[in-house]
Amino acid sequence: MLYEGLQRIFRVSKTICRREWWRCVNATMKVVIVVMTMVMMVSLTYYAPLHTSRLLKRALHPPPNTTWPPSQSTPGGCTPRHNVMFLKTHKCASSTTQRIFLRYGKTHGLTQVLPLTGNYLGSPLPFKAGMIPRALMTPDHKYNMMVVHTRLDVDALHKVMKDNAAWVTIVREPVAQFESVWSFFNLEEHYKMPIAEFATQPYSAVVRDRRQKVFGIHQMFFDLGYSSIEDYEPGELMQKIKRLNDVFDLVMIAERYDESLILLKNLMCWTTEDIAYLKINDRKRWGRIQLFEETKERLRHLNHPDVKLYKFFYNIFDQKVKMFGEERMQRELNELFIANERLKLSCLVSELDPLKASHEMDWVASVNKQVVRKDNQTCVDLAKTEHSMLNEVRNKQKTWVEGNWKQNLTQIMMKEDPPKQNEDLQKKLFKVLKAN
Repeated sequence: MLYEGLQRIFRVSKTICRREWWRCVNATMKVVIVVMTMVMMVSLTYYAPLHTSRLLKRALHPPPNTTWPPSQSTPGGCTPRHNVMFLKTHKCASSTTQRIFLRYGKTHGLTQVLPLTGNYLGSPLPFKAGMIPRALMTPDHKYNMMVVHTRLDVDALHKVMKDNAAWVTIVREPVAQFESVWSFFNLEEHYKMPIAEFATQPYSAVVRDRRQKVFGIHQMFFDLGYSSIEDYEPGELMQKIKRLNDVFDLVMIAERYDESLILLKNLMCWTTEDIAYLKINDRKRWGRIQLFEETKERLRHLNHPDVKLYKFFYNIFDQKVKMFGEERMQRELNELFIANERLKLSCLVSELDPLKASHEMDWVASVNKQVVRKDNQTCVDLAKTEHSMLNEVRNKQKTWVEGNWKQNLTQIMMKEDPPKQNEDLQKKLFKVLKAN
């Protein structure tokens, strides 16, 4: 039927073309339009359902490496993940990130890999399961979260993490990161020279000389389990960096921190409120060393494993952001901005405010501290020192272990020292005002 109709149209067009050429052109255009319309109708009739089914299949089963984050969906939507191995690199905005994980773990009663004291478990030695103290062990020797400082040993960490753990770390521009390590850990005292002079030293002279056997050049490469590149054959460095990409689900970028959190939120299937934050352990500007470009270039040469590491994962990060979608990223960044502003409005007070929290807020003098109200536990948890937060989590887990794991861990982890209630504080303030 379609074929016969087309034949008839062409016969009419041929007759017209013999008489009047301009009408021939019009007729030809009409024929083209009619043919295109018919082709579209046939396509919609026969191929649209097939194309739709393919789109649906792709949505339900996306091909590998074409979407970010990897699908964790269930018929009712994605399922929040409670298990994460966070390799806490030094001076890479890792304290703020750790606090996000610790708050989430506290809220949901999750078990943590923890040292008996302090905030290191391993380093300079790589992590081993035997480092976990018996007083903090779970009955099955598996844990929801690992977020304290350690040195990467992939096999050893896999043995203690629960299934489906997301593997996450964070990196920072190497010169800025090294300057921060240099200042924060006072490496000038250790090396007996200023940073500009240190930058002129040969690699072999400083690579194995680390303060406390931990702090020194290419710190990120060291935290990730590697030492001197003198130990490796030429070309082996990039192989090791690429291997790290197989280990980690997400390598965050400190210079693109909020974007990193959006990718983290979607990887973990968390809410925007789960990743909202106040910046902590952030150095004051007066403590930062201004470097000449020549010194920076020399530091890049000394830290070139970190330079390669950073460039590689920055490109990977860029790809993930593009796969995530620009519009979607901007929308979720706006949501995070609003959530952060809401926290600031709810929590931040002035230094002179009588509601100011002072207990557990003793950060070192070189870092900015957030001044928050003490009558809101969420605010206190956002801003207290790392050691204070870890001590709270550690003590509750220890209590759970001492009770032979019989109690409900969620209740123990959620239990808090009762803060002074607003009503009591208002009464005291009223008395003070009345007395004055």
